[in-house]
Amino acid sequence: MSVSPRSAASVKPSSLPVGELLEKRSPFRVPRYQRPYAWDTERIDEFIDDILNLLDAGESDHFFGSMVAIQITDHSQASTLAHEVVDGQQRLTTFYLLIARIVKTARTLQHEARDAGDERLAIRLEIFAEETSNKYLFYERYDVEEGRKTLEPRLRLSKEDDPKFRTLLSDTPLNSPSRASHKLLQDAYDQIYDKLICKLLGKDTGVLEKFKELQRLRESILWDTFIIHIVSEERQSGYRLFSVLNDRGKRLAVADLLRSHTLEQLDGYPKLQEDASRRWDEILAEGSPIADEFLVDYLPSMTGGRQSPERLFGALKRELFNLSPTNQAEAALVATRTQALADEFQKFQLIEKGQWPYLALERDPNVSDWQRARLKRLVVTLKHKLSLPLLLAARMCVGEREFAELVHLLEKFAFRYKNICDGHATAASKHYYSMAKKLRQAAASSDSTSNWAELRTGLRQLINERAPDDKFKAQLVEKLRYDHSSQRGNIREFFTTLDDYWSWLQMGAQGSPKYSSGSVIDIEQATIEHIYPQHASPGDKNPHLEERKHRLGNLSYWDPRDNVTAGNKSFSEKQGLFKLSKSSCTQALASLPVWDLGQYESRLETLLQDACKVFVV
Repeated sequence: MSVSPRSAASVKPSSLPVGELLEKRSPFRVPRYQRPYAWDTERIDEFIDDILNLLDAGESDHFFGSMVAIQITDHSQASTLAHEVVDGQQRLTTFYLLIARIVKTARTLQHEARDAGDERLAIRLEIFAEETSNKYLFYERYDVEEGRKTLEPRLRLSKEDDPKFRTLLSDTPLNSPSRASHKLLQDAYDQIYDKLICKLLGKDTGVLEKFKELQRLRESILWDTFIIHIVSEERQSGYRLFSVLNDRGKRLAVADLLRSHTLEQLDGYPKLQEDASRRWDEILAEGSPIADEFLVDYLPSMTGGRQSPERLFGALKRELFNLSPTNQAEAALVATRTQALADEFQKFQLIEKGQWPYLALERDPNVSDWQRARLKRLVVTLKHKLSLPLLLAARMCVGEREFAELVHLLEKFAFRYKNICDGHATAASKHYYSMAKKLRQAAASSDSTSNWAELRTGLRQLINERAPDDKFKAQLVEKLRYDHSSQRGNIREFFTTLDDYWSWLQMGAQGSPKYSSGSVIDIEQATIEHIYPQHASPGDKNPHLEERKHRLGNLSYWDPRDNVTAGNKSFSEKQGLFKLSKSSCTQALASLPVWDLGQYESRLETLLQDACKVFVV
C-alpha cells in the first residue's frame, strides 16, 4: 500500500516536544470508531521505565513515537482548528493521565505545606498545579453559536471512555469501572502514581524537596520528550497513512482495525454508527486478542479457507465490508453485517468453552443432555479447536439435532485421527472448511438441512488412509499410558466412551454403533483406576504386571458416582468395589477370577477391538 503524491501533499509531519503538542496542537478528539483504551500493566510499566531512564540519563531529546491526526474545523468555536486522533491515542491518553497525576500530587503537597505553616510554598504549589492544569489538561472553549465559555479537556476520548477519563483529569469520583477499558484507565492512573511519582518523591523527604522533584518530572516530560506529529488535512489520506503504518508495524489487532473501518464507513449516519459501535463494544468487551481468535475462525467458516494473520483484515474487509455507503440502505447493510458478526461472536464464545450454544427455548426435546455434553469433550477435553469454524457455521445454519450429530461425529474422528494417530490438521481442515462454506450457502438459499453424509465420506477416507485399525490399535497401546500425564484426558475419553457403547458391544456390535444416553458423566471428575495396583505391596508384586501397570490393559476408571477410593488395594480386595461400580466397563472386572498376565492381554485385545468398532465415523 502506498500514499499517492496528491495525498502525501496534505500530510505534514512535525517533531514536537510533548509540552508543545499538548498545549498548542490541542484540542484532540478520538473518534467514536476508535478502539477503547487498551494499555495494560505491562505496557504502563514500559512507559514508566522510559520516563525513569530519561530522568536518570538527563536526556533532552527522548523520542516517544508518532501520532497521526486529521486536522478538522469546528466553526462553533472561536479557535476553529482541532485534531482528530487516528493513531497514537493510547500514548497520548497516558501522557494526559501522567499530567493529571502531577496536578493532583501538587494539590496534595499544597495542603501539606499549608498544614506545616509554610503559606508561601503552598501558594507556589497552588500556582504550579493551576498552570499545569490550564496549560496542558484543559482549555477555555468559546462557543460562538451558544454564546458561552466552558473549560474543556484538551483530549476527548471515544464516547465510551470519555466520562471515565474526565473524572481522572478532574479528580472527581465515578462509580466502579463497568468496562474493561475504564479499569485499564484507572489502573494506569494509579500505577503512574505508585510506581513513578511515589518513587521519585520518596517517603522521608520534605514538601519542598518533593515539589522540586515534581517540577523536574513535569519539565522533563514536557520539554525533553518528543513526538512526531503527522497531520493530514484530508480525511482519506489520514486513514490511508494509518493503514500503511499498521501494515508495517501491525500495532492494532484485526478486530480494532475492522471496528475502525466499519464505523468510519458509517460517518454521516449517526444512528447506524451508534448501533454498530455498541455491537463492536460487545465483541471487544473482553479484549482484542479474544475478538481476533473469533475472527480467525469466523473467516474460514464463511469462505471455506483460512488466511494468514497478515491478510486477515483485508480478507474480512473484502468479504463483509467492501462497501462505501452513499445512501441509507447501503449504510444499513454495514450495520446489519456488524450486528450479525456480534451475534456469531456470542455463539462462538459459548462453543469454544464447550457450552451448548442453543438457548432453552430453542432446544429440541429429541436431543439429550448426553449429546449436549459431547461438545465440551470435543473442544475442551480433546482440545479440537480445529473444528470451531465448522461448529460455528453449523450453529448458525442447522437445527439442534443436526448440530448434536455433528459434534459426536467430530468427537470420535478427532480422538482417533488427531489425538491418537497424529493425523495432519491440514487434511481435516479442508473438509471442515468446505463443509462450513456449503452450510452457509445452503442456509442463504433456504436449504438448511444436512445429514453430514458428504462430511462422513471425507473423514472416513482420512481414517482409512492415516488412522486404519492396525495403526489405531498400536497407537492406543503406545500413547494411552498413565505415566504420560498429558494423555490422561484421552484415557478418560477412551474408557467413558466405551462405557457409553457397552450395551451395543455386549449385544454383538451389529450395525451402526449405538450409544446409551441414560447418564451424563462429568469426564473431569472420572478417576483413572489401576487394576493391578500402582504401588503393590511386596507380597503382591507380579513382575509381568509391574512392567505393564501404567499401560492401557491395566487401566479402567471410577465413575464420579462411585465415590470410592481403592488406593493400592490388591485385585481381590477391589473385586467387591468393582461389582458396585456405576461403570459397566469397571463392573465387568468383578467377574474375573484373578488378575494376571493372561487376563491383562485378553482384556487389552478386547479393548482395542471395541475401540475400532466404536471410534468410527
